[in-house]
Amino acid sequence: MSNSILKTLAYFDIFNTPLTKEEIFRWNWEETAPDYLSFIKNLDSLADKKIIESKDGYYFLPGREDSVYLRQKTVPIIDKKMRTAVKGIKKIRWVPFIEAVFVCNTVAGAGVKPDSDIDVFIISQKGRLWISRLLATLTLGIFRLRRNKTKIADRICLSFYATDDALDLSKIKIEGEDIYLIFWLDNLIPVYDPKNIQAKIKQANLWIKKYIPNSNTDYETLDRWKVKDSGFSKYVKLFFEKSWEGKYGDLVEAQAKGIQITKMKLNFDSAQNKGGTGVVISDSMLKFHENDRRNLYKEKWETKCTKINSLTPPPTRGS
Repeated sequence: MSNSILKTLAYFDIFNTPLTKEEIFRWNWEETAPDYLSFIKNLDSLADKKIIESKDGYYFLPGREDSVYLRQKTVPIIDKKMRTAVKGIKKIRWVPFIEAVFVCNTVAGAGVKPDSDIDVFIISQKGRLWISRLLATLTLGIFRLRRNKTKIADRICLSFYATDDALDLSKIKIEGEDIYLIFWLDNLIPVYDPKNIQAKIKQANLWIKKYIPNSNTDYETLDRWKVKDSGFSKYVKLFFEKSWEGKYGDLVEAQAKGIQITKMKLNFDSAQNKGGTGVVISDSMLKFHENDRRNLYKEKWETKCTKINSLTPPPTRGS
């Protein structure tokens, strides 16, 4: 258990993020706590031995007291970016076939900065991914809320889409322990989720329980961060979904795909052909992460874990 606690703290230390007791318990790496009391005893023992440190209710690796201030400093930054996310998601809730929109990556997890963009994960109905993306892109572009090459800070990045039959993300995990993807999945913020797609994502990704077995609860979104259908958006959405169902909808989907695919291939084909999982272009998933840093984060984490193990004294006999 102690080793698992250290591994958990080591990963979040990469992003200058100390953790509370509850967060460490939830994300305890590859170890199921027999009960919360046993977990607390292990945590307190590590603190008493100065293997880890604590301040203001946060726990962190030795010498990283500054991370407490850095995390507290992100609170207003996250709130500002979430307000922008809500504004943008309200603009696209009318888009037909969009079933859910989650905020993810740095804003939902760790490491958010003032100049960070706002990544979202969009779920669309099977067979209508290209229509959803085209209309969402155009809408956020009109309202100047979409990230582009020159405007990044506080702009919404439309870089990840999946259909409702492609929610199992194990197919895009990197080799070995994809620790970034695991915590990414567990930290999705359901801003627009009228059909509770969050539950379906969790069910489709039960494989992450091997790594964070204590994580059993859904992410509870603050009321001010929730987007619900308005009467008008619901009517417009339903109108187009009915109009574009069946064979006619298949034709519109093919046209939407044709409009987008040429530009996408120019921008992303070289990255896709490298055989990695940073860029995926298909009818069930669109993922545009050319600079996929998951291997980098994994290497940093493993290096920290190795260093911690070399500095941690072995348990005394009989302990």
